[in-house]
Amino acid sequence: LGDVYKRQADILASAKTEVSREKKKEELGIAMTADNREVAAFAEVLILAVKPFYYEDVIKEIRDVVADDTIVVSIAPGKKLTWIEGLFGKPLKIVRTMPNTPALVGEGMSCVCGNAKCSSEDVDTVCRIFAGFGKTEIVEEDMIDVVVGVSGSSPAYVFMLSLIHISEPT
Repeated sequence: LGDVYKRQADILASAKTEVSREKKKEELGIAMTADNREVAAFAEVLILAVKPFYYEDVIKEIRDVVADDTIVVSIAPGKKLTWIEGLFGKPLKIVRTMPNTPALVGEGMSCVCGNAKCSSEDVDTVCRIFAGFGKTEIVEEDMIDVVVGVSGSSPAYVFMLSLIHISEPT
């Protein structure tokens, strides 16, 4: 995870099934648990890496054990900082990010923005984590959805242009 967490002992993750936990433990060499609350209480930086439709349930489960100084990181498209903070029911440091799929092979581009409670150091910490799988750019929140549209659509657009160029010789 970038240059922030260099030791696997610094990382704790959760997964619902024993199969998933064992697989991630073997692949990544990190500690795994079935208990989201344990992860939330442990984390200095808490990455909410769940499908957006699970956010409400997961946050309801963990919100009372998340420390006030924890940096909560969202990777959910379309979920605004104020909405996430509202689910926690208290002011927290929340950073919204949107990595694109090339991040899976270390060539990603992630846009990042923090809420008013975040310092520039907090946002920089998240950027350093996300730099572990690509580049990062700090943007205003209203630009994240634009970035998602462009970074999600651009590969398909370039592919379509290539097909047109190939099929219609000059």
